[in-house]
Amino acid sequence: MNNLVKIDSFLDDKENTIAILPKVSVEVVIFYHLLIEKLSKKKIFLFRKVDDIKNIDELIAPSLFDEKKSYIIDVGPTKNIIDDLSRVSDKSQKFFLFLNYASYKKNAFKLVQLNAYDYKNDMSSFVKQDQDFQTLDNKQKTEFLNFSYNNPHLFFSEFQKSKLQKLILDKTIAHESETIISVRKAIFKYKNEFSIKILPKLYNLFKKEVKIKKFNF
Repeated sequence: MNNLVKIDSFLDDKENTIAILPKVSVEVVIFYHLLIEKLSKKKIFLFRKVDDIKNIDELIAPSLFDEKKSYIIDVGPTKNIIDDLSRVSDKSQKFFLFLNYASYKKNAFKLVQLNAYDYKNDMSSFVKQDQDFQTLDNKQKTEFLNFSYNNPHLFFSEFQKSKLQKLILDKTIAHESETIISVRKAIFKYKNEFSIKILPKLYNLFKKEVKIKKFNF
């Protein structure tokens, strides 16, 4: 079971409120911040990143609209925080804690465990679920994943960029295909109705056809 499935299941879990991840590196932590945010929002959770906890009760204060909430917490000492969060009665609230490796191993069997060292497989699993990404050729997919493996913090920005480039390319090709068809229809029409007056128009159409073909081929 990959981490995407684990996160998805954890958000639906009616018993556990805390999931832990090891701090592999700053770049990997950023990747999981963004991944958890996306998966949380997909399930209609209000998402919040918490940098400093002074009062757990203020953090988990009931909402007037009874929203589900997910939190990312990246802290140093963990014992008191884990104890406090374990007593949260509202099991719809979800807490993702990033811990140093020693704390992560110590608590691995008591809490929901996500393995951030497996981030490359999670990247591959994420893109496989996207139909637009799957239309890219194998070279584009490989280049994107290789770049992301080395720069995990840029995964989502590059992912959106690759999809945008694909969309622009598809629209450009479609537009140019329509243009060359329309140009050829016009050429055919003018050839059948040829006169000296339309010769400049015909000449311009031939130039446009050459330009479009050069761009496409």
